[in-house]
Amino acid sequence: MPPRVARVYHIQVKTHKLTIMLSSLAPATTIAELKAETLSALGSDVASDALDFQAMEPPQLSIETEEDFELCRGKREKGKLTGEYEILETAKMLRETGLTAWEAIFLQPRDKSTGELVPINYTLPSMYDEEDETPTRQTEATNNKGKRKANDMDEE
Repeated sequence: MPPRVARVYHIQVKTHKLTIMLSSLAPATTIAELKAETLSALGSDVASDALDFQAMEPPQLSIETEEDFELCRGKREKGKLTGEYEILETAKMLRETGLTAWEAIFLQPRDKSTGELVPINYTLPSMYDEEDETPTRQTEATNNKGKRKANDMDEE
């Protein structure tokens, strides 16, 4: 039985340490519409400090129009990102791009002065909060509480 085609897409647009969630997108949604939604999200009140260079680590982005950035898909090899990205064509629909239902895509800004695309600089978020200590693995010796050892049996 062939795999079922996703009827709704939930796309994450990532840049630096910011993630924009675009959910419940129809398969007929074009990449141009995704760019418009992304620009709208970047300009909303919720994201007012999101692109501030003091609130996030560099570089500062200045995105005012849809021509100031491209949406890119990360190339994968054996399930892991390779660090290379391909630009998604604005005329294509989601179902034509080969994106999965919950895929993350990346925002690649353009340099205002030259019009060249700036390399994508994405930082994976930490698995743990900065305040929390990372959990330590227990060694086998501390894990044996309550179990009798061979030496203990000989002494009896």
